[in-house]
This record gives sequence, structure tokens and C-alpha cells, in this order.
Amino acid sequence: MSEDDATRPVPREPATERIGTPAAVAPGGETRPTGERRMNWLWAVIGVLAFAVVVLLVLLFLRPGPTPGDATATPTQSAAPTPPPAEPTPEPTTEPAPPPATGPVFTSFTAEPATADCSGGVASVPLVFSWSSEDATEAWIGVGTTDAQAAPYEAVPTSASGYSNLAFQCSEESQVYTVTISGPTGVTHHSVTIVRG
Repeated sequence: MSEDDATRPVPREPATERIGTPAAVAPGGETRPTGERRMNWLWAVIGVLAFAVVVLLVLLFLRPGPTPGDATATPTQSAAPTPPPAEPTPEPTTEPAPPPATGPVFTSFTAEPATADCSGGVASVPLVFSWSSEDATEAWIGVGTTDAQAAPYEAVPTSASGYSNLAFQCSEESQVYTVTISGPTGVTHHSVTIVRG
């Protein structure tokens, strides 16, 4: 290269006009290229979508949970039909056994009179007791007690008709009389209260 070449101007190519979309005119009279306008629209759409996503997420997370009454069962179909519920198998029932005998029993018991007639100034009124029992081997009668075996007036037969060895004392308002029977399976008491009339 010579020295002359260094100072010589470089030829420029003639200016050419672009052929394509014309530049957009912005408010205020200045022109903007169309690509910049598209980019602005793209950012605006992205901003609106981002805002919508944020709003939806906030609504989903701040929504109250379902209450127990809101839960509903949704029927579902299964491939195989559901078999009908099986009938419960009845369990064999047995009648409860009668309770074992707890002692001898009275089959009857009477005491007469139920009210002692102490009118006319009498000191005592004769009483008549009758009873019958089963499974008894011993018996006692007592006055003023509910256990004639523990506090007997005297030993008596296990069944009696017309026992009259006791009298109601008219000095008392009432008196308790008891017959107690005993057997191999236990003891049974029968008490009666005679009142003054």
C-alpha cells in the first residue's frame, strides 16, 4: 500500500432504502419500528397472564377447606357386580338354665290374725301359724328377729298346721315373727309383722 492510499477516502456504497413494513408513528410524532411494537405487546400479554396466575394461586391457597358436612360420597362403578350382603348366621340359642336352688323353700305360710284385737283390756292375743316347706331338714320360730335360727324361740317342725305356742303382747304396737328353715342347700326365712288393733 502506498502513502497515497492511506489518505484516500474509501468509496461508500450508495444509500439504499429498506423495503418492508413502514415504521410506526408513535404519539408525539416520532416513529417506532414495528418489531419494537410487537415486543411491547408481548410483554403486556405476559404481564397480564402472570398477574392472572398469581390471583388464581392466592384464591386456591386462601380458600377455606371443606367442612365435614360438605363431604359427599360419589358412587363408583366396579367391573364386577357387588354381591348382596350375606345374611348373618344365627347363633344357636340355648335357654338359660334355671338358677340352682339356693336353699329350702316355703310352699305356704299364714299367720292369724294379721291384726291383734287388744280391746277389752286383754294382755295378749293368741296367734296361729301354718307353713309348709320343701327340702328343709330343720326349722325354728322366733320373736322380734328376722333370723329364727340365730335367735330362736323354739325349734319347730319343717311343716306345721295350726302352731299356736305364741301370743301377741298387747303392750307392743307391733311385733315381728319369723320361721327359719334349713336344709342341705341353705337357709330360708319367712317373716310377718302383727300389729295391735
